[in-house]
Amino acid sequence: MPKISEVFASIAGEGSWMGKPAVFIRFSGCNLSCEWCDEKHAKKGKIVDMDELLVEIAEVRKNCCISRAVITGGEPLLQKDDCIKLILELRKLDLQVMIETNGTLLNRLDSKEKNVLRSCEITVSPKKGKISGNAIRAAMSVSSHFKFVIGEGNGAWMPDDVRKVVEKYDIKRDLVWLMPMSINGVIDNELAREIWEFCVKEGYNYSDRLHVRVWGNIRGK
Repeated sequence: MPKISEVFASIAGEGSWMGKPAVFIRFSGCNLSCEWCDEKHAKKGKIVDMDELLVEIAEVRKNCCISRAVITGGEPLLQKDDCIKLILELRKLDLQVMIETNGTLLNRLDSKEKNVLRSCEITVSPKKGKISGNAIRAAMSVSSHFKFVIGEGNGAWMPDDVRKVVEKYDIKRDLVWLMPMSINGVIDNELAREIWEFCVKEGYNYSDRLHVRVWGNIRGK
């Protein structure tokens, strides 16, 4: 049974679905410990059975016109079997599904599990020094987008570091998103402008954090 931190409806604030309404299912627990992570509450959660979780998702969607679901964390693939099962259930509901992952566990999936993920939009947010080349290649094999968090701190990237990774693994520029780090619900606008200009120069996508701009550090937004 999955351990879930929260289920809520909101607007996707980052990456390729930025600005689109979705129901968010946040899995509890992560295999990394990034000091700047703004999802520390994802360490806490409750164990529910899948039917109970699907009822909760239905309740959240009841008064909303939502056709998308985002599975996030924490790290959802720590609970691989439940994550895969949830994806299949959400697809039965004709929902488009995105899964957000740090990518470190993708190379441990078997071919059937990878095929399930290929039915989703996959956003991999690699953490500097915490993801292997094999994991990056595994992410590319399931057609992932890559979202790099830019800033100072353990696991975050500098723009030139991203360029080196993109060139080393021949990642398509259109699949690369750069996003400014936020700390305690605050985005450094000077950093955001620097990333913006770098993306223009290099042909990468810029991702803001819309939910942080609008709601700050409020949970469930």
